[in-house]
Amino acid sequence: MVLVVGGTAAAIGKRGSEASADDPTPSMVSALTTSASSSTTPQANAAASHETPVVPGYQVVVAPDSAAAYDVPADWTVAAPDKSGGFGSPPNSVGGKGYATEGKNYCPGSTRTVSFITGSKDADSVAAATQLGTLTAKAAYSNSPAGGTPGEPQPLDSLDGSQHGTFVETRGTIVDPKPGCAREYSVYTFATPTENGSFVMVIAADTGVPKAVDPDTARRIFASVRPHGT
Repeated sequence: MVLVVGGTAAAIGKRGSEASADDPTPSMVSALTTSASSSTTPQANAAASHETPVVPGYQVVVAPDSAAAYDVPADWTVAAPDKSGGFGSPPNSVGGKGYATEGKNYCPGSTRTVSFITGSKDADSVAAATQLGTLTAKAAYSNSPAGGTPGEPQPLDSLDGSQHGTFVETRGTIVDPKPGCAREYSVYTFATPTENGSFVMVIAADTGVPKAVDPDTARRIFASVRPHGT
């Protein structure tokens, strides 16, 4: 797999380690709302750690460029709001901000779970969630045949009732994994329409190993998304 760090490609193992960079968010990123400022300040970086999650026991991830926040488990590593990361080598890459990871080096050269916020020009949330799932699968798991298989799209609403979108799980197998690494993966996506396409959240997860993110956990994370800074 090749991990994009601030628009440059760095070859690493089958699954990526944490990435962050000061470069602007990739152009696919879509704002959750249209009225928020996209500027990021040191105060915004510090404020994220003091915000109250809507999922008990979780912590807050903030993506000011997308005017959004969401929650992840307390043991995940959350990047600063102005950091970006993703997968692949341009032009076949996907990435965004609101970046968080879990399980760095849980097996040789791999990170178990990566999440971020991006977007799609497609206003159809079913098409956007499906397309970002297969794109991320191909970019993050380059040794996986056919880039994974999307499951049945399912409706999903945010906990605060502000977002109504589509959840898709794209599953695949990993060829010749390293010792201790997963043999399967899931890319979970949640898309909700905006004025300029779709806002999309992505979780790329090694599965079939301890602490793997399951569909219920992915839905819980996605359902926590809410407008931020508006």
